[in-house]
Amino acid sequence: MTNPPSMQNFANTANSSLKTFQSLAEIMLSASEQLVALNVDAARSFCAFAASQTLPTNTEELRDRVTGKGNTQNQGFEQASEYLRNVNEVCLRAQSEVAEISTRHLNEFSNSMSSLLGEVAKMTPATALGKLSAAEPVQEKRKAA
Repeated sequence: MTNPPSMQNFANTANSSLKTFQSLAEIMLSASEQLVALNVDAARSFCAFAASQTLPTNTEELRDRVTGKGNTQNQGFEQASEYLRNVNEVCLRAQSEVAEISTRHLNEFSNSMSSLLGEVAKMTPATALGKLSAAEPVQEKRKAA
């Protein structure tokens, strides 16, 4: 027993949707993995910085730290900027991949559904088409009234 072509198209469309979903899931998992790696690196960096810091033991050491604080702050600002830049790159890459796959899938789905509806229309008995065409003028008269 063979399936009508419309059923095969429907099955192909469903299969394409599953593949698209799988691709989207892989993109999201990859982006999540990259973000976790960035977060772990940032946490390690922060822990290393915190471990290297000691409390000043006298006022002279405190004064030296306060005057040298600019270099430490600049390094921290540069690290934070790099982290945010990397996070932004990961998000933009994932977003563009999702948009590309979604657009491609939407086009494929639209074409598939159009061909499916075209095949269904071809399988419709001619008498039903005649009844539909006869009903159209009645509906147009109702709209005009």
